[in-house]
Amino acid sequence: MFVRFEFSRYARPLAAGLMALALTACGENADEEAADPDAGAIAVFAGTVTTRELAEPITGTGTIAAHKTTTLGPRVDGIIEEIMVRVGDRVSEGQPLFRTRDVELKLKVTELENQVRLAKADLRNTSLAFSRASELHAKGFVADGRLDDARAARDASQARLGIAEAQLAGANQMLTDCVVTAPFGGVITRRDVDEGKFMATRMGGMGGMGDAGGGGVLQIMKIDIVAAIVTVPEMQLSKIAVGTKGRVFIDGIDRSFDSYVAILNDYVDPVTRSVELRLPILNEDYAVKPGLFARAELYPEPRRVLSLDRRMLQGGETDRHVFLAENGVARRVSVTVRQIDAQSVEVLSGLKAGDTVLGGPNAPLLADGVRVRIEVEPGQIAAGASDSVAQ
Repeated sequence: MFVRFEFSRYARPLAAGLMALALTACGENADEEAADPDAGAIAVFAGTVTTRELAEPITGTGTIAAHKTTTLGPRVDGIIEEIMVRVGDRVSEGQPLFRTRDVELKLKVTELENQVRLAKADLRNTSLAFSRASELHAKGFVADGRLDDARAARDASQARLGIAEAQLAGANQMLTDCVVTAPFGGVITRRDVDEGKFMATRMGGMGGMGDAGGGGVLQIMKIDIVAAIVTVPEMQLSKIAVGTKGRVFIDGIDRSFDSYVAILNDYVDPVTRSVELRLPILNEDYAVKPGLFARAELYPEPRRVLSLDRRMLQGGETDRHVFLAENGVARRVSVTVRQIDAQSVEVLSGLKAGDTVLGGPNAPLLADGVRVRIEVEPGQIAAGASDSVAQ
């Protein structure tokens, strides 16, 4: 009984003291929260969704092509008697390149010139006969039938002269065509035959670049202007138009070339799903050779996008989200983004310009409804101080 009495005697005052102490502590915490509303909030950094001009280059690859390419063959049948140029020679428009043997054609021209003379002589005789018949017919000494015969003879002589002159003109043209000249200024890039080979026009002497030594005599290219023929994915087609600025980089050449899209092919390759573009390059020194590999960077007009610091993003590829600050409380928002570069992303949906997005080392602690306290990043403080010193 004595022990119980002593416990009761001292326990009640001790319990009362502990309760008073607890109430005092709770009162102090409540006073602190009333004095500082941010007590217990998560410290975070803030980033803003901004609007910016975004210019994204588009890359295409392809090959350098000549402005013009022609494989020249003979214009008349015969033996190639003389080739006047070599591969690598630069030629001007109208310069003789090679010649077909023309002995037979010269003889033919001489023969036809004599036939023209005969036809002219015959026409003079028939014309005089018709004139005399017309005079006598007017005096009544020649019948209508004889006048008609004289007129027919004159007309026949005139027709024979026309035929002879046409044949002579054709022979002269063939004689001229024995010498093949350059259709434009350029460089000789291929020689398929040597002197002494018989060639006929029906053998395909005017073949194209695909003729691997068959049919043609020489190949000529115009390369004072060349073109980079490149392809880009069809998904980029809406961003490109004729006139879009670009720059061409060529293997083996230590400089780039400013250019633009001169031709946009209307055909999209259904196999590669790509579209062909042509960018001209001025090549007066012939430094750029057809066939070189080319890479082109195209620069479409800039577009306005919503941009956000990529560090503010949370979640995986299928659950991208951010936290916004609303009245000191975090709110979770799902977003769709596309990466611009290593520092920023383009916001496609979920946010608008001016939204305050939360991030920083404590970002993993954020959840809907959690109170937050926005602090200034150390880097921003340093930047602000530098600006103040500069001012």
